[in-house]
Amino acid sequence: MATAGDGRSSGVGGRIHRLEVENFKSYKGMHTIGPFFDFTAIIGPNGAGKSNLMDAISFVLGVRSVQLRTRAQLKDLIYALDDRDKEAKGRRAYVRLVYQMGADELHFTRTITDAGGSEYRIDGRAVNWEDYNAKLRSLGILVKARNFLVFQGVVESIASKNPKELTALLEQISGSDELRREYDELEELKARVVMERKQKKAQKEEAEKHMRLQQELKLLKTEHYLWQLYTIGKDKEKLEADLAEDRQSLQQVQEKNQSADYELAAKKKEQSGFLKKMTLCEKMMAKKKLELDKKVSGFLLS
Repeated sequence: MATAGDGRSSGVGGRIHRLEVENFKSYKGMHTIGPFFDFTAIIGPNGAGKSNLMDAISFVLGVRSVQLRTRAQLKDLIYALDDRDKEAKGRRAYVRLVYQMGADELHFTRTITDAGGSEYRIDGRAVNWEDYNAKLRSLGILVKARNFLVFQGVVESIASKNPKELTALLEQISGSDELRREYDELEELKARVVMERKQKKAQKEEAEKHMRLQQELKLLKTEHYLWQLYTIGKDKEKLEADLAEDRQSLQQVQEKNQSADYELAAKKKEQSGFLKKMTLCEKMMAKKKLELDKKVSGFLLS
């Protein structure tokens, strides 16, 4: 059989005080079970309804009908002595769990309607499943994890699990598996952030490398321009030296030309004097010849 331990759920500061069942499984009519104490044992022969009590607790705490010992439909959980009862109209059943927190009581009621559906109430007020489940969760009762009861054979099953399976079970019991999707999304977001940070870091390093290369290029260009200025300066000095040498040579040539001009002028003057002398000589010779011709003619005539 299953055991309810001391009747406490995992809610802090609260406990199951009693159950009220009506036409649920083998419980015909209205029955009040409890109060439960710090340690409560339920004994009886097979078929006495011990396991159905566990099913009642599971049912009112939101466990699906397919998990309640092979019952496939909610209507199958309504008491029926025979097929005639099963065919009767207006069949209903409910389980009410009275949860005690100090001096206060909190009533959870789950009803199977004649249409075969579930109705949920908290302290007699109709609520939807989401609100019902949220209230249970606030008390530490996780329906999906079924952390409020230990069923027959569960201990052996847990003992045979490997570490990975035990981890999955603990996550389910603690309710952390319901956060897996959010965890996975956050992990994915974290991975994207890490990737973006790596990309930004790579981009930053690339930008810094580019800036460093730009700076190195700028320095190299500066050195190149300085070298060009240096070589231009050297070339200028050489050209200026060559120009000075050429100017000196030109001056020397000009001085030589001037000296030659002076000498030429003197020679021309001297030549002019010689020409004048030659002209005088030619005139004198012409005169002398004329005189000679006259003398010869006079001589011949005489």
